[in-house]
Amino acid sequence: MIYKTKAILSIVGLSTSLLISATPTTDVIKEVKRTGGDVVITIPSVPTPIKPVQVTTIGGNAPVEENINKYQLRAMAIHGHRPPVEAKEDSTKSADGKVKVGEIDHSRVSSYLRGKLQSLDSIEKSLKEAGFTILSSSKIDRKGKLVTIVFTNDALTKMADKDNRAFAGTIRVLVNKKDKEIAFNNPLYQSKAFMQEDFDMKIVEGVLDTIRKAFPNLTNCNDKLKFNLLPKYHFMASMPYYKDMVVLAKGKSTQALLDSIKKKKRKNIVYTHKISKDRVVIGIKLGKRTAKFINKIGTRNAGLLPYPVVIENGEAKILDPKYYISIMYPELKMSQFMTIATIPDDIEKDTGRIFR
Repeated sequence: MIYKTKAILSIVGLSTSLLISATPTTDVIKEVKRTGGDVVITIPSVPTPIKPVQVTTIGGNAPVEENINKYQLRAMAIHGHRPPVEAKEDSTKSADGKVKVGEIDHSRVSSYLRGKLQSLDSIEKSLKEAGFTILSSSKIDRKGKLVTIVFTNDALTKMADKDNRAFAGTIRVLVNKKDKEIAFNNPLYQSKAFMQEDFDMKIVEGVLDTIRKAFPNLTNCNDKLKFNLLPKYHFMASMPYYKDMVVLAKGKSTQALLDSIKKKKRKNIVYTHKISKDRVVIGIKLGKRTAKFINKIGTRNAGLLPYPVVIENGEAKILDPKYYISIMYPELKMSQFMTIATIPDDIEKDTGRIFR
């Protein structure tokens, strides 16, 4: 029995020797000893774990405060239960529950109030009876199918008597025989954009209500923008804002600039709106070639003409045409804008020419 066991061990030892000799020596097997026909393998001991190195930082900048939540525990404040607060409607509704024409509806406001076509005489009569003063009634196109009536009242004039706010002192209505409609500039839309932080809802609501009563069949148009974003409006990135006005001329005073225009006897001045002693707005009829841009982007909003020029504090200035055209055409697309790419420069030339 003993001999058989030794024989078996010898065979196992021989097989193991062959396996070891065919396998590359590694650090795992530290030592192999052969004693007779037996193989003795010494198994290596478990290595000692590496001790972590403690690093102490001296000096340097303080942690960035905006990243404080990444390294500092925060306490969670638990407030007592409060009942839900009913959200306020941002729409002004009439007695029948409908949003009134021209008012804010779901944060948006229409740029124009449209109605069925009426004669110039009937529109002017209604405006006068409502207490408005008509400043001009002028043709936009050669055939007279597009006519703009510019009007104001004491409330608008007084509201606009501030630096860089005079553009808000008038409202316009386009008598559009081509599209068989009339279109008022919405006072709420225009004033929010042009009055900026000086916007007065009470005054503008009064003007809007007067127009609604004088023209009860007006409806909102589909050209809308978010009401609260109007003061910050610009067509797209790198395009001008309301504040980025173009200065056409400078003089010793507002009166000096007005006198220079009077001496030149310019015929393209359509209206003059005297807001105060040192603040006047004039409307300029653009050149025939320049004014044709409305045919490319749409005649329904052509009431932006004649082009307004503010003269105040010894400066004559206009709203940048890139801004003015786009704010009056809220649905204007970039592809449309590219078709009138030269018009902004042409408008600056046409309006600036009256001071040369």
